Amino acid sequence: MKKVLAVLLFAFAGLVQAQQNVTIYYGWSAADAAANFHRTLAAESNKIQKKYNFIFDVKPGAGAAIASMYVEKNPNTVLATSSAFWIRPNFFPNESHKVENFRELMPTCDAPLTMVSKKYKSFKEIPTDKQLSVGVSGLGITTHLVATELVKKYPNMTIIPFKSTNEAVIAVLGGQTDFSVNFVGDSEQYLKDSSQGRMYMLGVTGETPVLNTPTFVSQGFDKTLSYMNAPAHLVVPNTMPDSQFKELRAIFVEAGRSQSVLDAYKADHCSSLNQMADDRIQPWFNMQNSRWKKIASTITLK
Repeated sequence: MKKVLAVLLFAFAGLVQAQQNVTIYYGWSAADAAANFHRTLAAESNKIQKKYNFIFDVKPGAGAAIASMYVEKNPNTVLATSSAFWIRPNFFPNESHKVENFRELMPTCDAPLTMVSKKYKSFKEIPTDKQLSVGVSGLGITTHLVATELVKKYPNMTIIPFKSTNEAVIAVLGGQTDFSVNFVGDSEQYLKDSSQGRMYMLGVTGETPVLNTPTFVSQGFDKTLSYMNAPAHLVVPNTMPDSQFKELRAIFVEAGRSQSVLDAYKADHCSSLNQMADDRIQPWFNMQNSRWKKIASTITLK
């Protein structure tokens, strides 16, 4: 009996070892709302097949450039990123990845950004005669671009970079900064009275109000902000074999239909994109690259 058990355990160990590990790297904090839906996608992908073992991990810093440059050099990895992927190389070309070294694996979802404060309930309350601060999740990325557009009306605001949207929100709660630009999902739990106080959403990107909060554009800010929702997506380095690319894409598309993944998107107010047809994903990638490059060209970072 012991010999039989030993053989079975050996066989099981062999099956586990035969699985190929593929790490999905996220460039900000593991506590971000966006991190959760990528983590959920990895978990669902592991449930539906046995060939690959998907591992979710983070490499925060430099506006997600650290994670991007790591994946760029490692063919057996996936980068979970956002519009920051296309934006940062325009501002820091010598300290970022090269967009052309990647291909689109799967658009995941599209999320609005918001500006929150614990001190001010609306833009009408914001003073113009005192120094203020607004936190973002890194330099040369979407939250930074949104903040740069907003502070054009408030030159007394100083932009402060953090490693993630979650850290920027915590800084507002703790009183270290007056505002932060982040995803709605990172703020929603603090919009009601809690032990950490209450925050207020002052506006949102896009063309549709969220949680009864008006858009920035409807409040007189530049129309560019109506285009600045942040799409989340998965990319892989061009060095990944095409056969593996097709296998991973098929797995993620199937996993993306699961209710747990859709619920994770919903928690971040992120509209699903994950069932986009195969022949549309690279044109979508190219269109987003062109779009964000054009937006970045109109903004000067200080």
